Parts: sequence; structure tokens; C-alpha cells
Amino acid sequence: MEASTDHATSSTGYKSAWLPLCVTTVGTFMSILDSNIVNIALPSMLKGFHAGLGSGQLIVAGYVIALAVVIPLSGFLGERVGMKRLYMATLAFFLTGSALCGLAWNIQSLIAFRVLQGLGGGMLQPLGMAIVFTIITPRDRPKYMALLGLPALIAPMIGPTIGGYIVQYSSWRIVFLMNLPVGLADIFLASVLLRETPRNFATRMDFKGFGLAAVAFPTLLLALSQGDDSGWLSTEVLVLAAIGVVALISFVRHELRHDDPMLRLDLFSDPIFRRALFVQWIGFFSLFGLNFLIPIYLQRVSGYEAGDAGRLLLPMGLVAFITMNVAGKLYYKVGPRPLVICGLLVLALTTWLWSRAGPGTSPIVLMAVASGRGLGLGMFGQIVQVVAYNAVPDGSLPRATSLVNTCQRIVSAFSTAVLTTVLLVGVTAAGAPASTSIAAGTAPADATTSAFRYVFLLMTVISLAGIGIAIGLRDKVLEQHRSEDLEKVSPAATGAGSAGGAVEAR
Repeated sequence: MEASTDHATSSTGYKSAWLPLCVTTVGTFMSILDSNIVNIALPSMLKGFHAGLGSGQLIVAGYVIALAVVIPLSGFLGERVGMKRLYMATLAFFLTGSALCGLAWNIQSLIAFRVLQGLGGGMLQPLGMAIVFTIITPRDRPKYMALLGLPALIAPMIGPTIGGYIVQYSSWRIVFLMNLPVGLADIFLASVLLRETPRNFATRMDFKGFGLAAVAFPTLLLALSQGDDSGWLSTEVLVLAAIGVVALISFVRHELRHDDPMLRLDLFSDPIFRRALFVQWIGFFSLFGLNFLIPIYLQRVSGYEAGDAGRLLLPMGLVAFITMNVAGKLYYKVGPRPLVICGLLVLALTTWLWSRAGPGTSPIVLMAVASGRGLGLGMFGQIVQVVAYNAVPDGSLPRATSLVNTCQRIVSAFSTAVLTTVLLVGVTAAGAPASTSIAAGTAPADATTSAFRYVFLLMTVISLAGIGIAIGLRDKVLEQHRSEDLEKVSPAATGAGSAGGAVEAR
């Protein structure tokens, strides 16, 4: 789908698309940051309200459930309401929930307002991506990869650090209230800089699909997130998993038969779209796993404090941002396949190097290995997303972004659950007493190191498996433009040859 010329390069050489893209980046960044920053402030919230750990789980789970409910709905609403109008409304919804969370008077009100916040925040990421891809042409998408990947790259890294400082030197309420000035400014800029998309009044709400999705995705996410704490064979987890699986199967069958589905599952019939997402899921399995495990590793194995561990990981984001810019330029010369394969190789190598580290490993070495993760992410993370969206037919981007984001939530929860389980089984297999805990720091150092080694080796194997799938990656848009460029050159050469032949004939 080609973008409008409204965002073309100006006479000064400045691409006016950058400002609208920055607007959507801010909203996406706020949504992802809020998912990461609250966890570190949770103990302070529970202490202030004299609440137990069960209430803390509801604070986190309420937000996750709300996200899972509204993300599949974002594609339909974007088409029906208009993406600019919906983006501003959901951002206002998110800010209202944030303000109410900051003013909560008891634990029950905080849980309720977190759900409200999640209902707004859940749409910001898929909407932001859909708006971005309607502003820029498919051919220009690689140029903007660094900006598109910035929220998902930076927010998880700085969230715990910012939250830690806020809780240490101020109140946990600031975690929520700080969203207000940034969000209000973003709403104003969105009203000025974003251009409204056409509304599709012919589309109809898929109520049955929405109902099944509202049951399937939250229950699956809750089962995956609570399996490690409650036990995978506990009644609670088994019931949630059973309900989620049955609802998911029913949802898939319904959506494939519906003439106007809420999630365009038929997009998986395109081999390029399907292959790109499979590669992305495999890569994200290791990326989300490392994002979750490395801070724990640095504190429990290497013995760093939380702040020192965070500073050790900061260069990783800088390396990833630089690599994304370089990869965006190389994309036009070499195409997606070599970049993605190299990225997965780097990811596999750096993950394997984590398995060779130990308590005495130098911080310089740890920083270099962590930065290698950023190098791998920059080479393939956004590349496969561009390939996937370039395979989407015209007019299907809103539904495609909601589908991709829904799958990403499930994959991230699945990877965290699997790797945490392997870690717990590994520390027991390494000889740690049953009553010890890696999270609490009570497990023996040798057993903890061995358990992390098992997990890193598993992620290394999975990363290598992704290379086999990545071999078949191709970008139809890039191939089409290359063909058109060749056709522009060929007629001139053909014409010259024909003229010469005519002279000889005469």
C-alpha cells in the first residue's frame, strides 16, 4: 500500500514523515514502559496499602488481561473509527487510567484502575504501527526501522531503572502520574501532525470472535504467567489452560469461516508473511528470554546490585539502535535474508557465550556479550517485521498489526514461562535443596550457575533453528522495485541496439 505524498520529502530535503512517526513512537513507548516500570514499584504499593502478594498479582494481571482483550479489537476499531481519532481516544483512556492509578485510595481501586489503564494502553502499540505503515511507503519502511524498534528496545531496559529511582527517592504514585504531561503533549501533537485515515463503515463487528478472543487470550496469558508460582499441575493453572485452549480453537475455527473476521488469520496463508512471523517468534523467544533472565543472572550469579546491572546493560540499547540504522540502509542492497541470518547467528553466539560466563567473569566481558545481543537484535528484529507487513494486501494493515501484536504477547508470555520452568528444573537437577529460590537468592551459587547454563544453551539451539526458516525469506516489494528499476534501464539499451541494427540493415 503506497503512502500519500503528503509526507514526501520537502524542498529542504527534510522528510516530513519523521514528526508523525515520533508522535506514534511516544505513545508506544509509554505503553511498553508502563508494563515494565510497575513491577519494580509493586512492593512499595503493597506495603502502602498493607496488601498481600495475591493483590500484587492482580495489579499486574489486570493490566495484562486488559491488553489481551483490546489488542485484537484494535484493527476493527481503527477501520471503523479512523486510526488518528482512535489513537487520540485510546491515549486519553490510558492517561485517565494512569491518573486514577496515581490517586488510588486502596488496593481494590488500584486494581480496577490498572484494568482501565490497560484498556487504553493495549491499543497504542498496534495502532501506532498501523499509522506508521500508512504514512510511509512499503519501499521506504526499512529506512525507519530504528525509530519503529526504539520503544520495544529502550522501554524494557530503562523501565526498571526509572522505577527503582522513583520508588527510592519519591512515591510509587509518580510511576503513574508522570505519564500525564508526556501523554497530554502527545495528544496535542497527534491532533496537529497525524492525518486521519479513511473510515470503513461497511465492516461489521465480529461479536462472537471478540467474545472468544476475550476468553482465550487472557486465560492463556494468565496460565502461562502463573504456572511457575502456582505449579503447572495446579488446579488453577490447568483450568485456565483448558479454558484458554478450547476458546482459542473455537476462535480460530470461527475466524477462518467468518467473512469479516476480527483477526485476519487468513494472512498466514501467505508463505512470506507466515515465514517472517515464524522467524520473528523464534528470535523473540531468545530475546524476551534474555531480557527477562540477564538482570536476574547479573544479580544472582555475578553479584551486582540492581542499579549496577542496569548500567551494565545500557550499551546494548545503543548498539541495537546503531545496528538498526545500518541494517535499514543495507536492506536495499542485500535484501532481508542475509541480514536476518547474520542476526540470528550473532544472537546464537552471544547466547552461547552467556552459558560460558560465571561468577568471576569480568564486567567488561559481560558488557561486550550483552552488547552482542543488541547487535543481533538490530540485524533481524525489525527486518522480519518489515518483510511481514510488506506481504500484507492493501487495506489490511490495521488487522495485520493487531494480529502480529496479539501473537507477540502470547509468544513473550510463552517464552518467559518455558525458560523460567527450565531454570527451576535446572537448579533442582543441579542439586539445590527444594526450599531454595533463585529469585530470592537462597539457591547455592554453583546450582544457580548451572541452571542458567541450561537455559542459555536451550535458547542457543532455538536461535540456530530459526536460521533454517530464514533461508526462504524474501521481500516482494523490494523485488518488484528492483524489477521496475531494471525495466527503466533496459528500454534505453534495447533502443540503442535496435537503432544500430537498423543502420546495418540499410
